[in-house]
Amino acid sequence: MAIARLSVGIGKKGKASPHAQYIAREGKYEKDNDSLEKLEHTGHGNMPAWAEHNPNYFWQSADEHERKNGSTYREHVIALPRELDSEQRHDLIKDWIDQEIGDKHAYQYAIHNPPAMDGKEQPHAHIMFSERTRDGIERDPDQYFKRYNGKNPERGGAKKANTGMKPADRKADLLAQRDRWEKTCNAHLEQAGRYERISMKSLKAQGIEREPTNFTMTQLKKPEVKDTYKSLLEAKEQDHQAKLDIIRVLEGTALTEINRQLRKKEEKAQKQKERKRTQKPTEPQKAPQATIATTTAPKPQREPIKATNIPIIEGQTVKEALEVRQGYEKMVALTAEKMRAKSLEPYKADMTRLAAEHKALKDNNSWFGKSKREKQMQELATEYKGVKRDFNAIKERDLTMQAKNYIKHKAPKAHAKHEQASETLNYHASFRYGATQAQAGRQYTGEITAVNRFGVMQKTPTGKKIYHDLDSFETLPNVGDRVTAIYNKDSKAELVPADKAELTRQTQQAELERQQSKGIELDR
Repeated sequence: MAIARLSVGIGKKGKASPHAQYIAREGKYEKDNDSLEKLEHTGHGNMPAWAEHNPNYFWQSADEHERKNGSTYREHVIALPRELDSEQRHDLIKDWIDQEIGDKHAYQYAIHNPPAMDGKEQPHAHIMFSERTRDGIERDPDQYFKRYNGKNPERGGAKKANTGMKPADRKADLLAQRDRWEKTCNAHLEQAGRYERISMKSLKAQGIEREPTNFTMTQLKKPEVKDTYKSLLEAKEQDHQAKLDIIRVLEGTALTEINRQLRKKEEKAQKQKERKRTQKPTEPQKAPQATIATTTAPKPQREPIKATNIPIIEGQTVKEALEVRQGYEKMVALTAEKMRAKSLEPYKADMTRLAAEHKALKDNNSWFGKSKREKQMQELATEYKGVKRDFNAIKERDLTMQAKNYIKHKAPKAHAKHEQASETLNYHASFRYGATQAQAGRQYTGEITAVNRFGVMQKTPTGKKIYHDLDSFETLPNVGDRVTAIYNKDSKAELVPADKAELTRQTQQAELERQQSKGIELDR
């Protein structure tokens, strides 16, 4: 069950460097990464040149030079979905940093993954960033954290963002940020093919009538409180799984009554065929008297099922949804590249202009004003370096989220189609959850338990669920059919009536294994 949490904190003067060491597990906080609390990833960006290879020097300088009682950093502490793997979580945090911080503020981050109360993972991220805004002006550590000079920015420190905001505005800004995190996190869960989603809304806003469960670390150390909290977590997980089970069942229930009626007709026709076969039994051929050996009658061939009543499939299928998603992803990629090209144009123009001005000064061999020209050339080179750095940053930036937002507003029909396709694929993931995907070259025997737009579900005599794609069958089976699906090397399946003797054998084998397993557990 994905957990939703985003808190924003602030660090006072003298706290930045120790906290950066803590999140990066450096200095006295350094630990073996094989310990219980794992440090999954660390990183930093947008640092001034003098701290580019040593981010803690930046935070040390902030602690030293920021004004008394001033803030040295802000921090996001974010719970990450355990449903994503380590690299997927890292991509999510990098995407969030790119969206919320961009290239405007120096930052450092770390992803920790300690064990949770239920024994599973508890990944979370710490993102520290300076409120000082990067403006392309090179400043040394002493100047960087001075008061901003509006008239002559190069003489003062870097400007602080969000200064002078009223409490109500800050609260509204935080609520908007929490909403953006919900969308970003859910987009990554969707991209990973997961059906879990987070909600940053309050319990009341979600229509859940209970008080939030909050315990302090001191309370959680008490055995009785710890056991109670673990029970609450288990209850939440069971409730979540129950809801998913409902989703998986709902899509099959719409066709249940239709399939039941069709199955009745088919069973009636099948019984008539069986009756005809039993009325005219084939006489076994007698062996010649001169020989001892007898010939064995060949096994009757099972004819493929020819369904007279094909199930009705309503709504968007998985294949259709995947085609929509593929087209949408191409649209997003093309839009992102167009946005990137447009964003790079002014930087290209500035670089061309600065290079031309620098060349003109360099080609001037006159001794008159040489020192002034050298100073101008140095200033141009510094400016060119800053522009090129920004150019490269935009060139490497992932603009996927911005492209999606652009399409949402400029091409609402394409966005709506993608949302519908995403919903179909999410339901499909829920439908096939816990089932084994049928594979080419194998055969599966059992009862068909569901046939809908998400696929075909089959239950074997051993209780195992087998998922089949709709496209695997030339003719779809009906719910209740007991069949053997025989797959060829091209992943196409032929349906034949299940052999009753084989079904009985598998059922008895499964029961025997269950009894043996139960006996082993009792011996222990």
